[in-house]
Amino acid sequence: MNRSSRWGLAALLLAGAAGVLRAQETGPAPPLATPPAAVVDQAAADRFKAAGREAAITVAPTRMAGRSFPQVGEVIAVMLERSGMTDLETSEEAFAPPPGADLAATAAALGEFIRDHPATTEYLLFTEFALTRREGIAEVRAIVVGAQGEVVWMDRQVRGDADFERIKPEEPMDCCVLVVDRLRPVLALDEMRDEGDRIGKIEACWRARTGVPDRAERAAIEERGAAFRKAAADATLMVFPAHAGDAFSTESAASIASMINERKLARATAADAGPRFEIPGDSNEQKVLWAMARAFSDYIRMNPPGTDYAMFTDYLMGPGVVGGVHFAICNRQGELVVVDFQNSHWPDFQSVNPRSREDCDRLVLKRLEGYCR
Repeated sequence: MNRSSRWGLAALLLAGAAGVLRAQETGPAPPLATPPAAVVDQAAADRFKAAGREAAITVAPTRMAGRSFPQVGEVIAVMLERSGMTDLETSEEAFAPPPGADLAATAAALGEFIRDHPATTEYLLFTEFALTRREGIAEVRAIVVGAQGEVVWMDRQVRGDADFERIKPEEPMDCCVLVVDRLRPVLALDEMRDEGDRIGKIEACWRARTGVPDRAERAAIEERGAAFRKAAADATLMVFPAHAGDAFSTESAASIASMINERKLARATAADAGPRFEIPGDSNEQKVLWAMARAFSDYIRMNPPGTDYAMFTDYLMGPGVVGGVHFAICNRQGELVVVDFQNSHWPDFQSVNPRSREDCDRLVLKRLEGYCR
């Protein structure tokens, strides 16, 4: 899987963990003064290796910045599926290593954890990414234990290690790739494939749960988006009031329409009323994004505009804080043409660094330019 494909997957799966690098100052903790002994059980490790891609593994939430992220565990599980594994589960049962635990101490504690919290599979995979705001990714740990707590594989990658330097992890997604690359020779896995006709159980469940489109639907949206780009300069576009926090802003609609016309991206008009559907909150940003996009699509189907296209924006914000900026564009038939999201994980969001509704408007314009030109 090339780097651009990795980021396509990141956009789908890692939204809820975005901004972790900027969230908290942390790093690899000092080892315990007397860490408990934890060594690989060689006989169990041989059985694990022999199971190969058929090994039944539950992927636990990943630990980063003192927090547990089930969605990062999902990313690793999807990557393992895309590498040929056939019997995977994910879990929201979080394991927190003892403060200051090194790799051996963490493995010993994980063995105790699985005995107290049995997995539904024969093995449990736990990962931990140590990072700092100033230095970025400092260490990537991965441990697999058996159902009785026996350690069958543990791995630590830091700067200077060959695979760490090859991947040069800068974001959590790169760490996921590093973990899977380190497991690949152990379990005789394939290179990660891009999404094809064969979707694994974990990925299929995730897509069903979040409403994220499959490859065919994404291709249709991209095709309509390409047509929009060609027609944009002469097309008419209705901008509906933005959903900004708990309010709907006609001011944002007017501002966005004005900036669109000033840049000659399209022939925009601002609506003084529009959809007021409830957008359910969720820790998974993709679920929020696609709930909004599909609700807007349904609204336009029922209320066709007098313009070629219609646009709705959704700002995930509170006082002085912006968690995400989403927007969707439909044609007059209500078919989705553009679905876009930004959060602190992405360069355009970082460049604008939105803190207010007006900042969000400017970020929308910045993103829209890429779809119009």
